Amino acid sequence: MNKIFKHGLTALLVTGMGVLFTTFSAQSTYQQAYASTASSFITKYKSDVSKASTKHNLYGSVMMAQAGLESGWGQSELTTEANNFFGIKGAYNGASVSMATTEYNSNGQMIHTTANFKKYPTAYASFADNGSTLRNGTSWNPKYYSGSWKENAATYEDAANALTGKYATAPNYGQSLITVIQTYNLDQVFGETGSSSSSSSSAQSSSSSALSASSASSATTATATAAPKLAKVKYYKASGKDLVPLSSKYKKYYVYNHVKGSTTSQKRYTWSQLGVRNRVQVYLDMRGVKSNSSTTWYRLRFYSSSKAKKFWVSAPALQFATTYSGTASGALTPSKKSSGYIYNHIVGSKTLSKPVKKVKTLAAANKGFNVNKTALQKTSKGIVLWCRIADGKTKGWIKGSDVVSYPGSVAIVNHKETKSISKNAGSTYLYDHANATGNLQKHYKLNQLNLRVGTKVTVDKIGYKINDHSLWYRITKPNSSTKYWVSGTFLS
Repeated sequence: MNKIFKHGLTALLVTGMGVLFTTFSAQSTYQQAYASTASSFITKYKSDVSKASTKHNLYGSVMMAQAGLESGWGQSELTTEANNFFGIKGAYNGASVSMATTEYNSNGQMIHTTANFKKYPTAYASFADNGSTLRNGTSWNPKYYSGSWKENAATYEDAANALTGKYATAPNYGQSLITVIQTYNLDQVFGETGSSSSSSSSAQSSSSSALSASSASSATTATATAAPKLAKVKYYKASGKDLVPLSSKYKKYYVYNHVKGSTTSQKRYTWSQLGVRNRVQVYLDMRGVKSNSSTTWYRLRFYSSSKAKKFWVSAPALQFATTYSGTASGALTPSKKSSGYIYNHIVGSKTLSKPVKKVKTLAAANKGFNVNKTALQKTSKGIVLWCRIADGKTKGWIKGSDVVSYPGSVAIVNHKETKSISKNAGSTYLYDHANATGNLQKHYKLNQLNLRVGTKVTVDKIGYKINDHSLWYRITKPNSSTKYWVSGTFLS
């Protein structure tokens, strides 16, 4: 069970494997609420942070920014009562304090309880414990936070971004720390050199004796480095009801907190980091199309709750149901007993969907609705029939199971494929037509048309018989323009 302890500006998320943190509030919120106390907080704890960060070879600016964010600049109840600046759970030398918490269960739903958090004898003990946590990692990976170590992070920005997705689950956590550092010039407070995004403040203070020659040189180099060109993304929101399985090749693709290449706060994860070791179904609630790429990206979550953590993946990591469509005419009657909806797109398709109206709303009109398209969707549970209503202002896709009368007894869709005549073809017939009423017309045996088992034929349409849910295929006789309808058992 995931647990969250709310305090100050952030929330602590504890999993069965370790401690993660999520920052919920926007930067403007903490700046407005705590700007008056931030300076005194920094002055008061500068010595402790410097000592703790030096001991563990970490960036003091990052540690101070974390302490400010996690404790609400020292104003959180956990900080004032237990000297706990980072919301770390457990006991310190046997000392702890019990406080109310909010928890996320495995379904992403929130429940309320209490939990114990470390109680420190001094502020320095809290900073040192935080440094020890980053330096020593987790029980399953001592190098879990190694990206934040000075020997591995060239700048405080690198160190801050390395904590996103590890120390914190919030996709903007690293950028939140960087903003705090730049707002209060914490890199200068601790004598550190920032990267290109903080080069302006470094340049302004380059004449100060506090900046060494090497720091000034680094700032100049950073200024000359061009910022990466970020991709523009057009987003399309959906309802989040599209449940799609991961593809068989999903492990070859990374998971991201944003669309890849669209932001500097990008963070990537492996599926194993997220606890996914097998193909599962995921909920999709948004797609993004990059301006410089043909690959479509999708935002997913692992639980039905809209509050569940969200991630982005590229389309090949997902397996959308194969869908074939075709034009249609006639009318249908929606079911008054249905609890379903009509959608702007077919649910589970690559375009994703949004509900338009409840089926019951349509049924209440006691009339038939004109149809202009039908679609067949191949799912793990079989074929699903969809009909597109196009009747005045009423437009959308309705599932066949929500319909009591159909435009015809055969739903016909377009599909091109090459198949072979199977060994079962000798006991079945070829028909010359399948009209709107579903009546299969004049029939022929295989040998009457000089066809034989193994012959390859081209398919251009699929027919779905409503009454028995059987599939039929329209084929073209080789070296001819003549077309015939055959049952699914006729082909292989």
